[in-house]
Amino acid sequence: MPVYKRQDFPKLLSEIKQGFTSQIYLIWGERYLCRSASEELIDHLLPVQDRQTTSLQHIDGDQEDFNKTLNLLKTYSLFSGPQIIRVADSKLFYSKGVAKNVWDKACEKKERNETRQALRYLLQMLNLAGISPDDFDDEDITSLSAARWKKLFGFNKPQGDLSWVQDLLADSADTSPAKEMKNDAASMFVQAYEGGIPQDNTLILLAEAVDKRKRLYKYIQEHGVIIDLAVDSGGSAAAKRDQEKILKELIRNTLAKYDKEIDPNTLSVLLERVGFHPVAAVMESEKLALYVADRETITRDDIDAIIGRTREEALYELTESVTSGKLADGLLILAHLQDNGVHGLAILATLRNHFKKLLLVRSLQGLQSPTYTQSLSYQVFQKNYLPKLKKDRDEWSNLLWKIHPYALFMLFRQAKQFHCEDLQDGLKEVLAAEYRMKSSSVDNRLIMDNLLFSLMRQKMVGAPT
Repeated sequence: MPVYKRQDFPKLLSEIKQGFTSQIYLIWGERYLCRSASEELIDHLLPVQDRQTTSLQHIDGDQEDFNKTLNLLKTYSLFSGPQIIRVADSKLFYSKGVAKNVWDKACEKKERNETRQALRYLLQMLNLAGISPDDFDDEDITSLSAARWKKLFGFNKPQGDLSWVQDLLADSADTSPAKEMKNDAASMFVQAYEGGIPQDNTLILLAEAVDKRKRLYKYIQEHGVIIDLAVDSGGSAAAKRDQEKILKELIRNTLAKYDKEIDPNTLSVLLERVGFHPVAAVMESEKLALYVADRETITRDDIDAIIGRTREEALYELTESVTSGKLADGLLILAHLQDNGVHGLAILATLRNHFKKLLLVRSLQGLQSPTYTQSLSYQVFQKNYLPKLKKDRDEWSNLLWKIHPYALFMLFRQAKQFHCEDLQDGLKEVLAAEYRMKSSSVDNRLIMDNLLFSLMRQKMVGAPT
């Protein structure tokens, strides 16, 4: 069967109305788009709303027991009609290419003292490398060389104390997750379909990334339906055009539900203030629609009133307060941003980009040539150091070289206050907050306040070297 892209999705829904359905669907790509598409898909497969309470099973991929899902899939329901199993954040398409994401989740669970879940992710990471805790014999995972770690897992060995990893794995012998990960779950699903499952049972899998070499992916491509909602998150002109097109469609569709419109010039302002965050675009559109009450058209004044006029300046002030360790100032600026309607995801994106720039700059300062010192004047930095640094380094043009030389000079001075490890930890904190904001029901303000406290712990207020 063909792979359906975003623009083909209405065609698929039309085919379902005509009775052309499948027993297995894979929806992968941008998380919000996948969840929205799965809801529309379920509405078409189960058109009677009150039947969804008895005919629909929701499974969290982070908590999934593959054997239980398979048993559900192979079991005839007590109720007549279609039975749908929807798995969000499925791990069936994991490969070494996503091992870094799994590691980050393990670290996040460990920080929250959720040791069982941290162990689960560690075992998944080992499974992606085709190994188990028993394969280390007399050595342990923390003693792996940097080269062997990267060969096994596909990403650089993390810095810092990793003894907690071995402590968790040492206690994993009798845990069900370890036994579970020894099986190739994806192949088990293929075997189940090849052997035959009840005709009324349908499986919907959601994933942010997939390895198209997986046997299960190829099986679904041939016998099921694949909906590709991946979005290029890069900074190229083509990627930005695609991102903008998606956001415009989401905003206009959201406003249409409230019988509201927005003119192109005002829409461009909204896009600039929200950034590429589909969740934020929809939520801000809903807030605007409710704010204008009986008026049909969203204006620039409405956006200024709801999303704030000085977003850029305030966001800059927030990054400055974070990296200078001024917690009280940071919390005050953060509160003002949120009171003015700036979405948490947009704030996180700014902090993430700032930490990425600081980390890159701090790494460049370790080069033997050209040599950077804190005593460099702006004139020497601009006319001597910077041209040498830019030579043969075009790959960083989007991230650094488009910054004004004086702003870059100040960024270099700021980065010198930190160790690379501290900046990496800060970036992990931001990414963990983004994950919580996208996947939990915790209030965004609590997540953001907690992030600022975490970032401004003693090790983040500056570590001169």
